[in-house]
Amino acid sequence: MEALDKFMLYTKYVRGLCSVIGLDILDPDYKKGFKTYFTFFLMILYVVLTVNSLLTAKGSTEVLMALSFGGFFGQCLLKLIFTLANRKQYYVNHTNLKESIYFKYLHGSEKEKSVIYKNVSQLLMLVKVTSLLYLSSIFLFSLYPAYMYFFENIKVTIFPLLVPGIDIYSAYGYGFTNMIHMFFGVYGLFGALSSDTAFMMFVFHIVSYTNLLQIHFLSFAEKLTSIEVKYKTKDYAAFCSSEMRELYVSHKEVIDFLSSLKMCYESICVVQVATCVVTISLNLFLALMSDWYATYGFLLASLFQLFIYAVLGTLIQLMNDKISTLVYDAPWHLLPNSDKRSFQFLLYKTQRPIEMFVRGLGPLNVETFTEIMRMIYSSFTMLYSFIVE
Repeated sequence: MEALDKFMLYTKYVRGLCSVIGLDILDPDYKKGFKTYFTFFLMILYVVLTVNSLLTAKGSTEVLMALSFGGFFGQCLLKLIFTLANRKQYYVNHTNLKESIYFKYLHGSEKEKSVIYKNVSQLLMLVKVTSLLYLSSIFLFSLYPAYMYFFENIKVTIFPLLVPGIDIYSAYGYGFTNMIHMFFGVYGLFGALSSDTAFMMFVFHIVSYTNLLQIHFLSFAEKLTSIEVKYKTKDYAAFCSSEMRELYVSHKEVIDFLSSLKMCYESICVVQVATCVVTISLNLFLALMSDWYATYGFLLASLFQLFIYAVLGTLIQLMNDKISTLVYDAPWHLLPNSDKRSFQFLLYKTQRPIEMFVRGLGPLNVETFTEIMRMIYSSFTMLYSFIVE
């Protein structure tokens, strides 16, 4: 299978996920439809059920259980709002990816095609693992109530959300409540999976852009070294101008792509970090105060979401560093004076890298993830000590 075929397969998968919840924004003619409004309806219904559960809660533990899914709900709602606001830019980014990498290098060199194929293969592997983790979480959430009902004869709902006027201890009420909870779980799964796999798709292609740029820089350096004897001739100057123009175009593609990612995803990254921190903190407390099974599922899902965003943020930093090294190591001293001045501009651009930032915390990377986990752990241990005493 060619790299383009794999990319189109990945695109089909992401669009399929988005289509389920009515948000196929990679469609140039996208319009809100029945699926979109049904997603809005489920969100409103979730708020109603949460409020009802809070009003009928007995004790602080039940209140926290009713709020335990709130972080995921807030995440999905805000991601949906930001995604709809930038839907045209997502389509443009996807089109640019397809044209500037897959179509442009469809008949490129073996090195270029190998780099693109390797990257898209790694991307497909990553999304398979992510999808498996997300799907298994829904399976485990639904399996526990089924086990309790059929083997222990105890009625446990999937989520601690009560439907007004419905008795969960009746056969009808129990089945109806769990059916609504499954809708919440499945739609939440598709929402999170479509958002996270799309983020992976866009960020992961920074590797392709950077490795292709590396091939161009190394090729240019080899050519410059091999024809150094023609230095200061007209042919040499024309060759340098032509090659430097190609490098500028390739470098500009990377910068433009990073800028568009920053515009589309910086707010979403803030939402991701904030909601995951709230969910982790809340469910750590629930794990301490109760034996509710679902809290461990929320913890693992939040940790994975936070970690994968931090890893992808780190990937952007590494690629920025790689681009800077490529520019610094280029044999600029062999260029004619006119191209040396132009090269200085390229060098200046690499000294101002574009990164994902989380407001108030710093760049989105593994170091920030570690700092967040350290703060959560410190808060949790302090709370634990207070409760024990």
